[in-house]
Amino acid sequence: MINERLTWEQIVEKYPDKWVALSNVKTDGEHPDILEGDVVAVLSDDEIEDYELSHIGQGLQYQRTTESGWNGIFYADFSIKAV
Repeated sequence: MINERLTWEQIVEKYPDKWVALSNVKTDGEHPDILEGDVVAVLSDDEIEDYELSHIGQGLQYQRTTESGWNGIFYADFSIKAV
């Protein structure tokens, strides 16, 4: 388990083309854009679905660090998940 607080820019730079599971997310008040959060896990496209299912109810937010990728159902142009 990872537990480091990073800005969204730092997350994207450190974990390109990955899904991140975040807690304690701070967003822009008017927009859902993530400003920073505690990185709990870094996941591949193949790992995200199983991880989400095993962490239901834990208040994590999931987002991909790039705007395209496999989201478990289809290849998407933009992927964001909140559970």
